[in-house]
Amino acid sequence: MTSKRIVLTSALILLGAARAVAQQAPPACACPCPCPEPPPPPLTGSLAAGLSITSGNTDTSAFNLSFDLAYDPKTHSLFKADAFYLRSTSGGAATTDKGAANLRFEYRVTDRVYAFAQLGYQRDRFKNIVYLFTPMAGGGYYVIKEKDLELTVDGSIGGAFEKDSGYDPNNSGAFSVGQGFRWKITPSAAFTEKATGLWKTNDTSDAFYHFEVGLAASLAKAFELKVAYLVDTKNKPLPSTLKKTDTALIAAVVYKF
Repeated sequence: MTSKRIVLTSALILLGAARAVAQQAPPACACPCPCPEPPPPPLTGSLAAGLSITSGNTDTSAFNLSFDLAYDPKTHSLFKADAFYLRSTSGGAATTDKGAANLRFEYRVTDRVYAFAQLGYQRDRFKNIVYLFTPMAGGGYYVIKEKDLELTVDGSIGGAFEKDSGYDPNNSGAFSVGQGFRWKITPSAAFTEKATGLWKTNDTSDAFYHFEVGLAASLAKAFELKVAYLVDTKNKPLPSTLKKTDTALIAAVVYKF
């Protein structure tokens, strides 16, 4: 069973479940004048889950879980946290088993310039990564900052503390660059894209790259369906016989709060 069929099956299952929720959505505002949008609360976030189970010549299952949290007290400070887990099996054997998490504090220097400190974590069974911790600090800039359109770039320095199964820990200084894009296409649809690169200072050829692109569409007031494509590359895996690049195509229902 191909990954595209897995994602399509997942999307259809989740869409059917979400329709039942959408039928319970409260009616739209009935006042004759346009209802003003309330200001967003300081604490916002989302929970997402996707599941696919198929059977036939080969039994296949896949699920993904994620969450993100943001606390914005409308001052100069912003706190963010997010996590992601992906696992898939084929014929009873795991084919993907990976997770990642980030904690981040941002301080707005100006309307477009910000400084930040963050701690990243990732593990990937099939890339042989037991753990990779990356404490980093740096700054970023909003190239575009509009209500429905944002483009950011950032850079940071810090450290990379990695342990690969069967090998000694590899600790080093590190530097990173990143880029993010968000486009609110319509009130009910949004496109996002993000790319990051991390290089170790003791061997700059030992690098990690991450790219993701996603499209989300509203199903109800607090629910949306999201489809995303992820690419992860470890330039020098251990052992060297491992593939450098993994990709994933996922679908999930997202609950926003």
